[in-house]
Amino acid sequence: MKKLLFLTAIILCIGICLSLTFCSTKSKLNDFKLVSYDVENNGILISSYSAFDEKGILKVFLKRYNDSAYYKYQLTKNEIESINKLSSKKLKDFIIKKKFEPGSGYSGSSNYLSFKIDNKNENLCFILPFMDNEFNESISLLESKIFSQNDSCKISGFNIDFEKVRREITKQEQIDNYLPKKQSLPPPIKKTN
Repeated sequence: MKKLLFLTAIILCIGICLSLTFCSTKSKLNDFKLVSYDVENNGILISSYSAFDEKGILKVFLKRYNDSAYYKYQLTKNEIESINKLSSKKLKDFIIKKKFEPGSGYSGSSNYLSFKIDNKNENLCFILPFMDNEFNESISLLESKIFSQNDSCKISGFNIDFEKVRREITKQEQIDNYLPKKQSLPPPIKKTN
């Protein structure tokens, strides 16, 4: 009987320690969304949608070339702490420039970030070259998880209101109207003999 009580006490202690380790860091950000998108033919094409909750459960939708895939990941304590840095100031204060040097361009996707902090909405359409290092480190860390496509974390899906997301992006793009238009790369030079 004493051994049983002793084992029960040890299991409870281990359980409490594990729960404190995994649940001690919560996100400061609520309703977090990170979306990668392109504007084509006056429409918004969403290539990735990510959302996570205060416990660090990250859900990901990826539109791939031939199909779509859904994933679910648990963010680590360090990842949550890094993403929480986005709450250190207003999102627009992470912007370090609003245009490229002459002769430079951009052919990547644009991004939309949205979350609530202290019941205040923060929204921003951005491209990484216009943002400061602290912001880029947090987003790049999150993107490495988003685009990892770990088959063991694949899920059948989750609900996303794509039309609502498109409306949010359209509204925010009117505010963040400095984003460059996506440029096509020039055709390759043909070799002549």
